[in-house]
Amino acid sequence: MSRKRKWLAAGAAVLLAGLAVLLGGPGGPARGSAVSEGTGGWLAARRYLEARGVEVALLDRPLDRFQGKGVLVVAFPWQLGMLIDGGEVLRNHLRRGGDLVLAYSGEMTQVAEAIALDTLAGEPKEVREPPVSPWAWRRFVQEEWELRPEEGWGPARPVRIWAPRSLPELPKDAQVLFRGPGGEPVVFAFQSLGGRVVVLPTDALANSRLVGEGNADLLETLAARLGGPWTFDEYHHGLVAADAVDSAVPQSVIDLLMVQLLLLYGLAAWALARRFGPAWEEPPVITGSTAVFLRGLGALHHRLGHHRDAALLLLRRARELDRDLAVPESMERRAMNADAGDLLSLARALARRRQGGRMESDDGT
Repeated sequence: MSRKRKWLAAGAAVLLAGLAVLLGGPGGPARGSAVSEGTGGWLAARRYLEARGVEVALLDRPLDRFQGKGVLVVAFPWQLGMLIDGGEVLRNHLRRGGDLVLAYSGEMTQVAEAIALDTLAGEPKEVREPPVSPWAWRRFVQEEWELRPEEGWGPARPVRIWAPRSLPELPKDAQVLFRGPGGEPVVFAFQSLGGRVVVLPTDALANSRLVGEGNADLLETLAARLGGPWTFDEYHHGLVAADAVDSAVPQSVIDLLMVQLLLLYGLAAWALARRFGPAWEEPPVITGSTAVFLRGLGALHHRLGHHRDAALLLLRRARELDRDLAVPESMERRAMNADAGDLLSLARALARRRQGGRMESDDGT
């Protein structure tokens, strides 16, 4: 694929991620939560088990503090981004003879889910590639699968789910319970470390799906075969007990905070001490007499070539100051064609005439 096509594909992926929110699909902030009344929650499944007489509990503390037996339900996606330490906590539950219902989201975005599936079931593999075209995205996110049961499972009615993007790899010696439209193993079970593991899509037991006969049969069969009690992991969906929160701040956190504060202080000091651009120099204050100012003004007019205008203005001002001053036509002509030298000689001749002197000649020599 060319670089241009790669950039186009990346841009389309970003656009499609935004369209997923607008166009709907199996998403939702409380999917898999046994206390959620939303379409993707598992509240209906929990209440069904309670009505059937199964003992049900909600886990509101970290998994490493769970020491019970029976069925432990871990449904993805998690709302809290905490990783499972290699799946060791879940393996310990299986070693105690407990059963595990591992419900996967079918997405490829959560690291914790990928670790759990890879450790216990099998590495998740992509089975549906999102389309590049925005117009095909709505059809992609709203596609549904009808899962067909394998022989010997029990209920013969199909289970409906949102079409997953990825599926966990089938472990060795696992029993396939339901397959997708292309023969993909979607629901399966296997023995592990003295316990049983059932792997299924989270959407299969969602509130909106249990109205279907096949989905309700799946929950009923699981309740009958796994027994009880059932414990739903709600800690990773946001349900946290007050005594599960450790009020003591670890020393490593304080050390890290101090390092960050020192780094910020150093950056601020460096930024304030660094000179931006050339050094600023204050212009010297110029003071002087009126003569200095007039000389500077005259130099400016001289540089701009205002000699003719200055000569004519000089004659006009002289007439305004002295009504009896006689200005010969020769001075008018010289003023009309004055340059730098003519302006000075004209001013001297005019000054002598005002003082009553006589000019030696009309040209001011």
